Amino acid sequence: MKKLFLLLVILFGGIQEISAQADVQANVAIIKKNFADSKASLKKFEWIETTTVFFKGEQKSVIQKQCYYAVDGKLTKVETGGSTQAKQKGGLRGKIIENKKEEMSDYVKKAIAKIQTYLPPVSEKIQKIYGAGKTSVQILAPNTKFKLSFPDYNEPGDLLSVSINKPKQKIISVDVSTSVDDPKAKVVFNITYSDLPDGTQYAGKTVLDAPEKDLKIVIENSGFKNAAGK
Repeated sequence: MKKLFLLLVILFGGIQEISAQADVQANVAIIKKNFADSKASLKKFEWIETTTVFFKGEQKSVIQKQCYYAVDGKLTKVETGGSTQAKQKGGLRGKIIENKKEEMSDYVKKAIAKIQTYLPPVSEKIQKIYGAGKTSVQILAPNTKFKLSFPDYNEPGDLLSVSINKPKQKIISVDVSTSVDDPKAKVVFNITYSDLPDGTQYAGKTVLDAPEKDLKIVIENSGFKNAAGK
């Protein structure tokens, strides 16, 4: 009887492990399909991207760009008249501030460029990490919401995590931990996903926090409409 009990425990544990692996595989499939479908669907639209930069909690700039996919398939961004910059002070103090501003402006450009390397996540990279057995899963709501993490997504030491609603097969958000120009100075950013009327998902709001720089960057996409000629 004892041997039978142990056999049943081992068998049950094996079934649970197989079920868990199948569940992770299904979630990875949802993530890959959603990102691929949304990337293709977004080519039909044009929209406004608004980037707001905060330094030590104070708003420093707002940059608006019209975004659309050109005929060659590349995402094109053209700055509009909705951009503003903080007023510059004069004198020696103004020059010091201007130098700091240039330094910070360079960092902001690098940070925004870094964000773009994660958007949208690439299905092939996700599959490679999953295939290597490095994907972990966190249950946010039983049988409904899951968070899958993909370490070393772009580079050693970074982490990309995708939260999904499994029954709806929708992306909820993406979280990234990485660095910009100093591997020891970690930055984190969160992308909240939204839906267009036709079901296309897009990165609605991205918030990057760089604590060591006292910097926050908020990128919002809005005003979607069918692109001319599409």
